[in-house]
Amino acid sequence: MTNPVAPPVPLPIPAPAHVDAKSRAWRTLVQGGTVTVAAAVVPVVLASTGTIQWTGAWWAALGVTCGQTALTAGLSYVARHVVPPSTS
Repeated sequence: MTNPVAPPVPLPIPAPAHVDAKSRAWRTLVQGGTVTVAAAVVPVVLASTGTIQWTGAWWAALGVTCGQTALTAGLSYVARHVVPPSTS
């Protein structure tokens, strides 16, 4: 009596480069957005304790942080699309 040999399991087909790049960009946007939200919450908590005041500088810093997040996500998309991860 012999045991039958199972057929080999096919390897998964990698996603197209633009789909992979878009997925990576969204993950980066969510990660950066989380940091941005944390950067926005800390000053709010401090302001509620009365130790700081909202000024134009605070709003400018928050705007720069949001812009940085968006640029990082965009660059992540371009980088992942131009240099996709190796499939080996």
